[in-house]
Amino acid sequence: MPRFLHTSIFVNDMNESIAFYRDKLELKLLDGPFHYPGNADMAFVGNDWDAYIELVYDLEQHPPYQIGNRYEHLAVEADGDLKTYVDSLKTRGVKILKDVYSSPSGTRAIAFIEDPNGIPVELLEPRRGKTLS
Repeated sequence: MPRFLHTSIFVNDMNESIAFYRDKLELKLLDGPFHYPGNADMAFVGNDWDAYIELVYDLEQHPPYQIGNRYEHLAVEADGDLKTYVDSLKTRGVKILKDVYSSPSGTRAIAFIEDPNGIPVELLEPRRGKTLS
């Protein structure tokens, strides 16, 4: 059965992006960054290889990337209380787009922050009592 592995995003600054996802969101640098001459630099961040974010810095000359009109957001599940987690991100200078609120279904807390590339990142508290079938 197919399964989701990763999403890939273009970044404007590889080191800044790695630092954001590793140091502020507390994801692990799973591998990289790797330099592919004439092509791109790539790094991989996540909790594990089951679902991760591929960071890509394109080595070709181009203006800085901007969010496309069909890209919505990334989503990361926080470990523990979401309010405490978001408060810690605030103290580390992370831009909060929408502070903690109840999801539309009312089943979990949700918040939105912004990564250094202007990409919205949805933060969710852990899902409780639900399992995938």
